[in-house]
Amino acid sequence: MARRSGKPSNVRLLSRPSRLVMWGGVAIGLAFFLLFGIAPAVANIAISLTDYSGLAGASTSFTGLDNYTTLFTTQWPGFVASLGDTLYFVVGVTVVQNAVALALAHRLQGTGRTATLLRILAFLPIVLGVTVVGIVWLLMFDPQSGPVQAILGHAGIHSAFFGSDTWAMPLTILAQVWQNLGFTMVVFIGGLKAIPPEIFEAAAIDGVTGWQRFRRLTWPLMAAVVTVNVTFAVIGSLTTYNLIYILTDGQFGTNTLGILAFNTAFGNTADLGLGASMSVILLLLAILVALPLVAFLQHRERRLLA
Repeated sequence: MARRSGKPSNVRLLSRPSRLVMWGGVAIGLAFFLLFGIAPAVANIAISLTDYSGLAGASTSFTGLDNYTTLFTTQWPGFVASLGDTLYFVVGVTVVQNAVALALAHRLQGTGRTATLLRILAFLPIVLGVTVVGIVWLLMFDPQSGPVQAILGHAGIHSAFFGSDTWAMPLTILAQVWQNLGFTMVVFIGGLKAIPPEIFEAAAIDGVTGWQRFRRLTWPLMAAVVTVNVTFAVIGSLTTYNLIYILTDGQFGTNTLGILAFNTAFGNTADLGLGASMSVILLLLAILVALPLVAFLQHRERRLLA
C-alpha cells in the first residue's frame, strides 16, 4: 500500500491571471487610500505647524507647536466650550441613534411589504445626502412658516428652533440620528436574523417573557453588532461638521470641535494653520476615544457570551 505524504497537496485556488487581477485591485485600493487618506492627513499635520492662512500672497513660516500652545494656553475663543459641545453631541447621537435603531430593527425585521417599505423609508436619508437632510430639517423647523411651528402654534408654543440656545443642539442631534438611522437599523436587523430561531423557540417553551427574552438572549447574542454600531456612531458624530454647518454654523451651543476647526480654517479668521491644529486634536481625540471604547465593548462581548 502506498504511504500518503504528510504534506498538504499543492492546490492553486486561483489561476495566474486571477491572482494578477486580485493583487492589481489591492494595489489600486492601497494607492487611493495613500493618496486620499494618508497624504492629506500628513499634509494637515504639516500645516498645523505653520501660520499658513491660505490667502493669496500671504507669507508662511514654520511655527512649531505655537498653534497648539495658543489653543491650550490663551483660551482661544470657543475652544474649551467646543469640547463640552462635542461630548454632548457624541453622547446624544450614540444613545438615541442606537436605541431607536434597535427598536425599529426589532419591529421591522419581517419580510412583509409594510416592513420592507418602512425599512426603505428609514434608509432613505442616507441616500439623500447631508445637504438635502439639512435643508429638510431647516424647512420643517422654520420658525415662521415651518409645519412644526404651525402645529405648535395652535398650542401657543413658539420657538426659534435651530436659532434657540435651548433647542438647537437637541434638534441637531435628532437630524444627525435621522440621517444615519437606516444604516444602524440594517446592521441590527442583520444581527437579529443571525440568531438561530431555535433559541427563541426553546425560550418560549420554557415560558420566557418578551422582556426576559430580549435581556437574556437577544441583547447578549447581539453584542458584536452593538460594538459595530456604537463605534460607528461615536466616530461619525465626533467628526461631523457639515450637517452642523448647514443647520446652525456652530451657533447656539452647537460649536463642536469639528465645526470650530472648519470655521477657523475657512471662516472669517482664515487661519488654516490653527484650523489644522484643531483637526489634529480632533483626530487624536477620536483615537483616544475609539481604542478604549472598542476594547471595552469587545471585553463586554466576551463576558456576555461566556
